[in-house]
Amino acid sequence: MIIAIGTKNPTKINAVTNAFTQYVKGEFISVNVSSNVSDQPLSDEETMLGAINRARNAREAEKANIGVGLEGGLVKTEIGYFLCNWGALVDDSLQPVVAGGARIIIPNEIGDQVFAGQELGDVMDSYVKKHNVRQNEGAIGIFTNGLVDRTQMFSELSTLLIGQYLYKNR
Repeated sequence: MIIAIGTKNPTKINAVTNAFTQYVKGEFISVNVSSNVSDQPLSDEETMLGAINRARNAREAEKANIGVGLEGGLVKTEIGYFLCNWGALVDDSLQPVVAGGARIIIPNEIGDQVFAGQELGDVMDSYVKKHNVRQNEGAIGIFTNGLVDRTQMFSELSTLLIGQYLYKNR
């Protein structure tokens, strides 16, 4: 089985391979594909669509049995700004299996900058004076004091995807 992961981001690749290898055997290929949404999704709908598009585009690009897409975004609510993340798995049926992940509130000063047009990764780099937070602990790692990092967050999401897939194909 060939499993195409729609990203070159190491945290997302590790998350998918860690979660899936416990339940399926296959060759994992990471491929840089478009999400066909904005670089910084600003709603659940856009973030979910980005994950679905990445899964479909990865599967098609690699002629894989399964395509997996993971996408992070930000949602503005009456309470404040929340990180959101969505994942999708697409197989031969082309009907996506979709799951949403953890959410935490982030400071308004971060959310305001993102909703003004900056990408969360760039804002986080500046906020914590580090480079490439998005490919390491992520905003979730910063705002959970390192208790949950981006790989863990996306691993849980990936487990939800493979679990649904296995249930559907039992």
